[in-house]
Amino acid sequence: MFKEVTNPDVKERILLVARDLFIHNGYNSTSIRDIATASGTNVAMVNYYYHSKYNLFEIIFDEALNVLIKRIFTAVSSDKSFFDVIGHWIDSYYETLMEYPQIPIFVLNEINQNPERLTERVLRHEPLQIYYALSERVEKEVQKGTIRSIPPLDLILNVLSLCVFPFIFGRMATKVADKTQSEYNEMLDDHKKYVKEFVISALKP
Repeated sequence: MFKEVTNPDVKERILLVARDLFIHNGYNSTSIRDIATASGTNVAMVNYYYHSKYNLFEIIFDEALNVLIKRIFTAVSSDKSFFDVIGHWIDSYYETLMEYPQIPIFVLNEINQNPERLTERVLRHEPLQIYYALSERVEKEVQKGTIRSIPPLDLILNVLSLCVFPFIFGRMATKVADKTQSEYNEMLDDHKKYVKEFVISALKP
């Protein structure tokens, strides 16, 4: 047993399986035993590597946040037209949340239970780089007359709200609208186009 525990492939397998289960079943509906069974290990081994289900999800949350911030920073610091930048920015949210759909619910729970801890985790990824890059670009576009004057933080909050809420509402929406997850994902793809058009139209002078 100890020989297997020291195998780094086992640790990685547990993480991969946990990520898949969290995505498909949700955080609350996934147990340590589920993760152990699906990864071909046991509860003791999962606890040996990750100590708890919460710690496992924190690792996945950090991974998702790192991916998201890199994608958004790449988008907003691009030299493409500003409206193309907006499109790529919105794409970044949808692409990442499709890969990690449990993240918004996790964030909401953390805001209620561990707001200080969540803030510390987010700040480690230096999200202010996005704000500074976007602020500089917004100022230039306002001066050029491309867009109307808008505080960068308002723009960030508008885009964040429009992009994230459909994922928060997702599980309920599939039940209320009697849609499969696959059907709902197709709806989200159409909704992403609407969000782009809505944000760009609101920015035009």
